[in-house]
Amino acid sequence: MPTTTYPSLKAGTVSPYSKPSQMRCVLLFVLVAALTPAAAQEPLSARDALATLYPGYDAANGTAPWHCAAEQRAGKAHPGWECTPDYATVSITVLLSAQVPEGGEMKTYLVTSAKPTGPDAGYGCHGCAPAIGAALFAFDGKDWAAEGANPAIGFYGGWGAPPEVSLVQVGPERHGIVLSWTDMGQGFIGASKSLLIPTGKTVCDVWDLDDEEDDLGAIDPSDKMNNLRPHRSSAAFRFLSGDETTNSNGNPDYYDIEVIARGDNHDDWGKPSRSQNWTAIYRFSNGKYRLLKRMQFTEAPAKK
Repeated sequence: MPTTTYPSLKAGTVSPYSKPSQMRCVLLFVLVAALTPAAAQEPLSARDALATLYPGYDAANGTAPWHCAAEQRAGKAHPGWECTPDYATVSITVLLSAQVPEGGEMKTYLVTSAKPTGPDAGYGCHGCAPAIGAALFAFDGKDWAAEGANPAIGFYGGWGAPPEVSLVQVGPERHGIVLSWTDMGQGFIGASKSLLIPTGKTVCDVWDLDDEEDDLGAIDPSDKMNNLRPHRSSAAFRFLSGDETTNSNGNPDYYDIEVIARGDNHDDWGKPSRSQNWTAIYRFSNGKYRLLKRMQFTEAPAKK
């Protein structure tokens, strides 16, 4: 293939590529390059993100030193594992890493799970819940910087496994993380959800919902000594955006949450079940989603 030699230019000379059509192509290329800075943006590396969330993170082994959460240091009744030197190292798993535009910048949400690697490295008992951590990073045009991070928001899940994780939009320019998990024992089942949101320099659990409960697996119709009453309740929730907000005095940065529940459950097994036919609205205020109002409903029997 022949080699083309481009002549060097001296002051006052005219480029052989300065014809109008060729100049338009050059200017168009420069314009496109100027309008697409995202093309030069490097993705946030997992190593850097995890090292920020867990100081001392060992990328080769996927482990990090563990600094016990306040709940672990509180005493004998605690979630997670014992706060002792035997459990001073944890294995780290990335559950979610998502890059989204937010407030005119690119943000990366990171959600992780940690569990001990000590003598009880299996960590697989019914109540063995991993520690869930999360961080929010923003790209300033040159580098990624952590806006909020918390390696031990709480302990969620069971049998050593983390909950399901999903990224949701909680405001016009804000996102959050929904954790979902189910617990079952002796025929009783319950499902729960928690909402995590970056607040200030950390990430917090700002709202929780028990969205399912039943005892159907504990009832044996042939057992005459079993006097449990069958019950079941479930709930669904959604974020109210735009014109759906409940009034004009809401928080403009965060959507309201609407919960619709149906069925019945037992708060106390020695008492009759309680109706769960209600709708509730929650609003973000002072770092939490708080109950704004709750409306009870009575379902009329269907006409025959």
